[in-house]
Amino acid sequence: MSSTAGGEPQDPRLSLGDFIVELEASGAAPADTDLCRRLWTECAGRARFAEAVLRAAAAAGVSVDPESSVFADWVVELCPRLSLALGSGDTAAASVLAQLSAVSETTAVRALTAVADDLLGGIGIHDPEGVLIRLRSSGILTRSEDSARGTLLQVPTLIAAKLRLDLRAEVGAASVVAALLEVLIEHMESAGMVEPELLGDVLLLARNGGHWSQLLRVCEAVGIPMFLLTPRTACTVLRVLPLKARTGRPGLEFFGTLADDITADAADDTPARIRAAVIRHTGPGMLRSRLPGKLGDSEPNVEEEEARPGETTVDAIGTVRQLIGLADSGRHDEAAEMGIRAAAKIRSVRARSVVRLLTAIALHHAAQPRRALSVLNEIEGPARAGHVDGDFLLPSIIAWTALIAAVSGDYERADAQLAESDAPSGFSRAGSEVKPAATHSDAPPTVIIDELVTPPLRIASALRALDRLDLDRAEAEFDALSAYPEMRTLWVYLPFIARISAVLSVDAESGLLFVNDDAERFRDSGVLSEAEKDLIALGRSTVFIALGQLRWAEIDRERLSPACDGRIVLDVRSKLVAGRNDEAISCADTWFYHHSLSPRSRAELAAIRAAAKLRRGDEDAARSDFSTAVSLSAWVSSMLPLALLPLIDRNRLIDLTADARAWAEAAAEFSGSFDSRAELISRLRAIGQVSVDVATMPQLSAGEAQLIDLLGRGLSVAEIADELHQVTGTVKNRLSALYRKFGVSSRAEVLSRARAFGYLA
Repeated sequence: MSSTAGGEPQDPRLSLGDFIVELEASGAAPADTDLCRRLWTECAGRARFAEAVLRAAAAAGVSVDPESSVFADWVVELCPRLSLALGSGDTAAASVLAQLSAVSETTAVRALTAVADDLLGGIGIHDPEGVLIRLRSSGILTRSEDSARGTLLQVPTLIAAKLRLDLRAEVGAASVVAALLEVLIEHMESAGMVEPELLGDVLLLARNGGHWSQLLRVCEAVGIPMFLLTPRTACTVLRVLPLKARTGRPGLEFFGTLADDITADAADDTPARIRAAVIRHTGPGMLRSRLPGKLGDSEPNVEEEEARPGETTVDAIGTVRQLIGLADSGRHDEAAEMGIRAAAKIRSVRARSVVRLLTAIALHHAAQPRRALSVLNEIEGPARAGHVDGDFLLPSIIAWTALIAAVSGDYERADAQLAESDAPSGFSRAGSEVKPAATHSDAPPTVIIDELVTPPLRIASALRALDRLDLDRAEAEFDALSAYPEMRTLWVYLPFIARISAVLSVDAESGLLFVNDDAERFRDSGVLSEAEKDLIALGRSTVFIALGQLRWAEIDRERLSPACDGRIVLDVRSKLVAGRNDEAISCADTWFYHHSLSPRSRAELAAIRAAAKLRRGDEDAARSDFSTAVSLSAWVSSMLPLALLPLIDRNRLIDLTADARAWAEAAAEFSGSFDSRAELISRLRAIGQVSVDVATMPQLSAGEAQLIDLLGRGLSVAEIADELHQVTGTVKNRLSALYRKFGVSSRAEVLSRARAFGYLA
């Protein structure tokens, strides 16, 4: 029951009409009927309590705002103690629920069962569902329907404020709040989705009670999206944290300084402006400098104070810092293994997913695409379930899955992820109007930590555009990537995309010469992995082959790692351009069925072998091989194996196979890019006009290249004979043959020509 200031009992359950009559009888009733209705709701029909609220507000000269928690917290301090005419256990339960805003029934039950008997004076909550029914019937708990969250329960604002005030006066109140925090934070750590209202409650409870370790757990459980979910509360709670909160807690230092900068940047405290400021302060390259400590400094820090009995837990922020540091130093294998170990010890689903995302990226750089895609597939479901508009986690999983799949040849998966990122039903972003998750526009970032989303997504899109011979799309993505401020080691894809595009599109040799020289301007930062070094050498060698500069192509080919099957394809392609058709066929036959060769490389070998057989005059074999190449190209969803053939050979092979069924397969596979088979074939006939079919420069054997090198070092004939363990007559004969191949008659001339052709630096 409620009571008057003199302690006289009063019926706590009044209808709205009786409530207004009693307020009028007391002389405190406002003239505004709507205000009376609001008071009746927020005071749960307790007229005497409402009277006390009105008189306190009038005495202070402030406006009555029943739904305002700020007004409620102030005015209840001037009101007498509230009696709810409930049993002590139900009153205690109401005091617990009063700590929270509107919550689901599941969360309400979880909150009640969290508070142990001894913390409620031995009363305890043995039947939480029954308690909720009694509190609802007494008006202390109200129900409302939310379109997104369903049925919610809430203690009316003024009643809740009074219960909170009264609880603070009780012995052990801090323990009740601590127990409540523990169960709610455990829920946030394990849940796929966090309710904004509940997050705000937990942040305020932790901050106001000085529960700093609990506050850090909330920050790690939700991460930066807390500023998107509850912008004002997150900034209020985390800005200007006291020194004792930050000391020994690098994670709180990280989130605290971020909140300080966001608050200073936002023009006002409207949610939209705060969200926009969050996106700006986590933009390309900005978050890296915020990470506490030295990047890659040590193993993950186990915080024993946070661990439950029998458990260890890992500092999530510190783990992220170390993973980034290891990646920056090129130690991707170490980063991946550390991420796998650390993720197993992280309690928060969100923090664990972030660490596993970075682990997948490390696996990609370490040339382990299958493991990387497996990790991304495992975390996609939880990320999708808990996606927050404006968050980077799900978009980055989609982007990196698309990139890794495109690079590793899983084109179906790459296309599916790219299609989702472009779909009109894509994810809306905080701080902007609703847009697709990853539109390919030049608009500023609309997600936090955009550098994990936009670069891999655009690279994947550009690579698939090249596979479909969509040079306009590839150029648009390339231009956007070139302007992006933070690429790290992903910059290696820029020269590769530029070089392949040039081979397909330029109409003069100078264009190919320029692209190889210009590509170096894309160099950004980070230590390159073997796979990334391979990408650079692969692009350079492809351009040199197109130019007929086979010696330079060979130099880059020798830089490729043994695991790169591009080495084999480039070698066979060089033999074709050198006019050594028999060798090209023999080498292609040797490697075609080798287990180390990817399907894409196998398609390239089939196309090259077809061209070599055609040059030998074996049209039937050429027709069969090229039909195989077309079928394989359709199967791997890339037209590049065909498009990279010299145009003369390509056109003759197209003529030979014009009626082959394989072209129908190709037309069906690329129907999204070409309206008909004729259009696809027409495209293949129009691109790659500059690439030479047979190099005009001398093609040297390994022994001849060695002889050129010895001449370049200034050795005499006798010294060369000694170096090669040959008689001088043999060396002279070999030199004469070398002069004839270069069309010269002296050492000086052969050295000059050799330098011009790239055989000498």
